[in-house]
Amino acid sequence: MTRPKARWLQLLLAVNLSLGLSAGVAAQPAPPSVKPDSGPWDSGAGFHFDLTKKKLQKTRQSVSGIACNLDAAQQRICLLAFDEGAEARYAHVGRQAWRMDAEPVVLRDTTDELDAEAAATDGRYFYVTGSHSAKRGDCASNPGSRHVIRFRLDPATGRALRSPTGALVDHADSGRLWPLMQAQAELAPYVGERKCLGDEPPKEAPTLAGRQGVNIEGMAVQGGRLYVGFRGPVLDGVARVLAVNAEALFSIEPASVPKPSVTRLALGPNRGIRDMVAVKTGLLLLAGPDDSRARQGAGWTVSWWDGKASASVVQPRLLAALDLSGVTLRTCDKELKPEAITVLEETPAAYKLLVLSDGLCDGGPLAFTVAH
Repeated sequence: MTRPKARWLQLLLAVNLSLGLSAGVAAQPAPPSVKPDSGPWDSGAGFHFDLTKKKLQKTRQSVSGIACNLDAAQQRICLLAFDEGAEARYAHVGRQAWRMDAEPVVLRDTTDELDAEAAATDGRYFYVTGSHSAKRGDCASNPGSRHVIRFRLDPATGRALRSPTGALVDHADSGRLWPLMQAQAELAPYVGERKCLGDEPPKEAPTLAGRQGVNIEGMAVQGGRLYVGFRGPVLDGVARVLAVNAEALFSIEPASVPKPSVTRLALGPNRGIRDMVAVKTGLLLLAGPDDSRARQGAGWTVSWWDGKASASVVQPRLLAALDLSGVTLRTCDKELKPEAITVLEETPAAYKLLVLSDGLCDGGPLAFTVAH
């Protein structure tokens, strides 16, 4: 079946773009609407997890982050993060197909949900971050999500480097991002216990109020800086990115300084960051609906930002609006929510992108060509 509201969402996106972005920021011309070149790609039996049938399908529908490398044979190996459980998996990515890998990557040896929402790599390490958010249903505090994981990459295999015992090499688990966010004026009001997401009360706790609580959904690494992008808070069409020194974030030395900076990005009304990926000249931003239930028709866009910190609101260059109207859901799929992006090819004229969705089995990869 086709997505019933997709055409309406596209029209609403165009209206939102035409109304401008935020106070003091000029509206950009409406970007080209780009349909998928291919997808959703077939994943066969999909990712394997040792779970009950019902839980397995829910987990397969929970891909939320991707980070890719080329191995010694120039084959693309990607680490996939899931917002269920605390394990990652690999996929081998070809031109119009991919193959799932059963090898588990245990991010945290715990029964807590990491709520992993993003993955990134700089060619030396893989990084995975939890959402650092309250639970959506009832605003319960979720300390299990307040972790950023790092482990070393093996350039020969494109996977995590493992010791002779099978352990991840240089595996580090940092909880420093939470207090760093509390110390930033642009983020502090939205960081704390039971900070409800978005503007409305949660469904399971209607007496509480929406408090625009922090919700990390994107991550990229470039030039030694680790960037985390927020789906919320979004205020007046402005989202936020926190950048820190990656080495310092994982250092055990108390005197190490992560040198945090917060940049406000005008992504358009009701859109927050859903993922980020480094490119040669900066960062690509996948933006989509923020955390407020009443504003889920904002649509998805791809923008370019140079990654430079600024005290003023920055307007990234809007490259494309994703036209999802023709995407057909499969038997295993639940809903279409793009939440992960990687670059398959970067040319002087365009980016060839792979976009994965939370709600589609095994991410339901869609390939796009976006001019820049």
